[in-house]
Amino acid sequence: MPKRIAISSLLIIGAGIALAANAPVEDSLTQVAGWNLADVGHKPGDDSDRLVTIEKVIPEVDLIYRPSESNTGGSIQAEFKPLKGCKALSYNSGFQFDDPPTDRAAEVRKQVDEAFADFAKTCRIDPSAKTTLMTGFAEAFAAVDKLMVDKPNVYPPQPVDNGSGE
Repeated sequence: MPKRIAISSLLIIGAGIALAANAPVEDSLTQVAGWNLADVGHKPGDDSDRLVTIEKVIPEVDLIYRPSESNTGGSIQAEFKPLKGCKALSYNSGFQFDDPPTDRAAEVRKQVDEAFADFAKTCRIDPSAKTTLMTGFAEAFAAVDKLMVDKPNVYPPQPVDNGSGE
């Protein structure tokens, strides 16, 4: 009897270790200077599904910045909310940073300026909206940039091609 219990206990412990090894790392959602910083979808050794963002929502616009997987560029998505007599505008832009990057946050601010300029072509917007939106951006961008440097994406090793076509 004790031998059977010991084997069953070892099987249960082994299964628990295997499940823990495959469990996703807990997602991270934090606030930085009025921006939501999210780091979700990664698993130990495989960040294929990882998504890192900073986002801020104000009455006039919802803005999301996503660094690229290698943090050598990024993208913004802005959803401008319709005012009376205006249509909503979705603005998406992907970009690369200079190599070496001079001021990465300045490139993102430039993209946001372009988004606001595009929206202004068809619709009036509260002149203080961009200022309100970008309040705290420097701190939020620094936090997401540090996160990507401190915890870069990791991927499983690729199978070795032995030239046999298999």
